[in-house]
Amino acid sequence: MHRMVFCLLCLVGLFSAASCWAADSQADYPKQLTDLAGRQVTLTAPPARLFLTQPRQLYALASLLDDPVMRLAGWAYPLAVFDPAMAQRFTTQWPALAQLPTLSQAPTSQLDSEALLNLAPDVVLFDLSRVGSIEGSPLARLFDELDIAYLYIDFNRHPLENTPKSLALLGEALNAVPRASDMITLIEQHLARIDQGLADPGDEPVTDPPTVLINVAPGVKVDCCRTNLRNGLADLVARAGGNNVANVLAPGASATLSNEWVLSYPPDVIINTAGQWSAGDGLRAGLGISDHDIDQDLRHLSQSLPGWTHLNAIQNGRFYALWHEFHQGPFSIVALEQIAQWLYPERFHDLDPAATFDALLPTTLSLSREGQFWGEITATLPGSSLPDTRR
Repeated sequence: MHRMVFCLLCLVGLFSAASCWAADSQADYPKQLTDLAGRQVTLTAPPARLFLTQPRQLYALASLLDDPVMRLAGWAYPLAVFDPAMAQRFTTQWPALAQLPTLSQAPTSQLDSEALLNLAPDVVLFDLSRVGSIEGSPLARLFDELDIAYLYIDFNRHPLENTPKSLALLGEALNAVPRASDMITLIEQHLARIDQGLADPGDEPVTDPPTVLINVAPGVKVDCCRTNLRNGLADLVARAGGNNVANVLAPGASATLSNEWVLSYPPDVIINTAGQWSAGDGLRAGLGISDHDIDQDLRHLSQSLPGWTHLNAIQNGRFYALWHEFHQGPFSIVALEQIAQWLYPERFHDLDPAATFDALLPTTLSLSREGQFWGEITATLPGSSLPDTRR
């Protein structure tokens, strides 16, 4: 009991400090926001101590704020769990990130409420997928009792639909409306370009869409094949004019396909998500990764799964790796542009996903030049007719 009282006193003191820090923006508050769960949330002061329940929420803040770390109270666990290279890149840019308080060193769905209160957040960010576990929970009631605001955002479940909504919400909450609006405008313009490219008649009539297998992080939990059904990358494949092979399955958020199932429904195109997970598993993509690294990993994956070297997707060189974090932050339009190029290279030869990525995540250096965030198999497999598509 004494410890909880002490926590509350600390909370009050830190709230006061946060209010002083944000006094120059106080004129815009209080303001009422509607989050992605449809909840009406009132912010009485500019958020100065954000808590991230998912570390990849930092991608959005890095796009909206010159120094997001100075606005953070802590996070549930470090970004390095999912992307050590990007975590190090952000730490180099914002050294205070190295000392950001964490509640755990590994992903966890349970938050230690006492430890969280010790950090004195004024706003807590949740992914929309957490609505069912948070609403009506003791933690939510505690937030309400202490007037700690919390907001639901989504860049993952339905990235094309919810990324602009989430950016607009965060822009309002953080007094970053101009930058959020610019990002939303860019996304809408690039999305319209893809819609137009698919609608216009051309050399490649979209009458028989290529079938696509989405293989989520092969080698991280299973070798084959976690996939998306009507959410996540499935939204992007559909918008890019592809036919998700998993659409024949019953409706659901995700599924794990067996290797035998894939061989029974051979896709024209295979898109594997890749990254640099802390355990070192899976395909590589991202900062510091080369075309050769991606080619090597894709070649190894194709040869390690029984029967895959005979799949047309691999025989025809339509076997790709795509940075997993594109649909974890506000960058789904980048992934959509690259997927559209893979599916319809003639229609979308003029797209520049790297430039789009740099525009959405302004940093001191262009990230797209510091590594490869997507790639394809380029080496000829033994005994196959796979062409050399190296550029």
